[in-house]
Amino acid sequence: MDHETAAALRGQAVRGVVTAIRDGGPAQTVDVETHEGVMRSGIEVLQQYGVTSRAPDGAIVVLLALGGDQGDQVALPVACPSGRMAGLAPGEVALHDDAGNRVHLKAGGVLEIRCATSLLAVVGGTEFEVTAGGVRIKGDVEVEGRIHATGDIVAGSISLQTHRHGGVDPGAALTDQPT
Repeated sequence: MDHETAAALRGQAVRGVVTAIRDGGPAQTVDVETHEGVMRSGIEVLQQYGVTSRAPDGAIVVLLALGGDQGDQVALPVACPSGRMAGLAPGEVALHDDAGNRVHLKAGGVLEIRCATSLLAVVGGTEFEVTAGGVRIKGDVEVEGRIHATGDIVAGSISLQTHRHGGVDPGAALTDQPT
């Protein structure tokens, strides 16, 4: 094989370091340093349908020269080895970010969701939010089964612990009351 053909083949796929990412349009693009002092800019990043991410600058990418044309390159999905979630068991899948948030489909049928600050689910306009301080639901709540509470239950400004009805002995057993 002659030198020119070998060089053309070597240039069809190169690894590079991401120096900038633009994520505002229909396609994410990156600027990449492929070799010392060799910059490529505005390269489209191919991403799998339904999954999108924005890696930090300094991430690694592989560029493919379509048809061997260095002027027509695309980037495979961006990798960030230093931010990779490790230790998955065979068959497990995880979606994660660098803030500590993650959705982990674990072995044994467990779905683990971890959030750094809050979990917000919106279903048809109804919000369900879990924070470190508690749970907030905007909408009606229906429970089939018993509710056990270790603290007070308050409806409006009425506390179940301090609310009293007139003519009722607070210490009386309720078992003798008519139904």
